[in-house]
Amino acid sequence: MSNHDNKIACDTHGNSNATFICQHLASGDGLGFNLGYDKDNPDELCPDAWCDKCEEVLDAEGEWNEKSEAFADIKVMCEHCYEDIRERNWIQDDDVYHDLVTNCFAFIEPLHKDFINKYNVGNYERWDWHQEEGKLIFSNNGIPELEAEIHFSGSYSTKSETWMWAWANSSLEEKVKSSSRAIKELGEQLGLKQLVAGRWKASEIDGWEMTSILAKVLNAIGLYRTQTKNGFIYMAITNVRWLT
Repeated sequence: MSNHDNKIACDTHGNSNATFICQHLASGDGLGFNLGYDKDNPDELCPDAWCDKCEEVLDAEGEWNEKSEAFADIKVMCEHCYEDIRERNWIQDDDVYHDLVTNCFAFIEPLHKDFINKYNVGNYERWDWHQEEGKLIFSNNGIPELEAEIHFSGSYSTKSETWMWAWANSSLEEKVKSSSRAIKELGEQLGLKQLVAGRWKASEIDGWEMTSILAKVLNAIGLYRTQTKNGFIYMAITNVRWLT
């Protein structure tokens, strides 16, 4: 690998963004994965990371100093290697994750069915979402008929088969992605990779599961997704009104 500013040429993944991890994570497995967020860039996709042993040394020293930095011996990795390493080393209680998803699905499923049936959402010719306003408009014959208040949970790429949380997507407006940060905070409390990691290997079903968690947190009334060139945008709906 070679590093040029914030980019790196990876032998496996080609040119990519540079990330920083401790020496132990690079070849480790199940070592724990601790994140160091930059206060000036809290939505960073791949924040600096170190193992549990490094965390113990850091706690003992009280700061990053000559001793803790020498123990960590930070290495540069491309963002895709970083994600693979995170997958190997992250430790969590999967029962907590599955219980959370199950409970959130149980919450939103009956509400979502009512939403679909009451507003005939599947019968509109066209939809348009407006990020600046946080609105999704359904139309027939060029006439807007239904307006929904939306909160993006994230997007699924059919090309890379990955999920990206809305908060990690710099192309999205703050209006539609700000609510998704509540899920990141929940993930930090519960230690769940799927809620904390900005991007990870996933399926279309994972998109619905992540959106159901957002729906529960927002007390939403339904879910929706719209197709993009390379996948789907998922969103929770918190309010609806007729326009005609």
